[in-house]
Amino acid sequence: MGGMITVAIREMAEKRGITTAYQLQRLTGAPPSMAAKWYRNEMKSIGIETLNLLCNALNCKPNDLLRFEPDSGWGSRKGSKR
Repeated sequence: MGGMITVAIREMAEKRGITTAYQLQRLTGAPPSMAAKWYRNEMKSIGIETLNLLCNALNCKPNDLLRFEPDSGWGSRKGSKR
């Protein structure tokens, strides 16, 4: 049993009034293709430097951008540890 960590960059960006990948690109200075992937939450991994850049640009904390989505049976076994 496990789960999956996902990113919520677009959600946080929209809360900050950023409604396009272009706006995110201008705010972060990232290449357009990278900003587009961030905005569409199409990331397989994220480095600490990238997370730091996004947190500074969006004025948020890492836990605002990262989500843990447990599997349906996560934590349901007796004695399971989280």
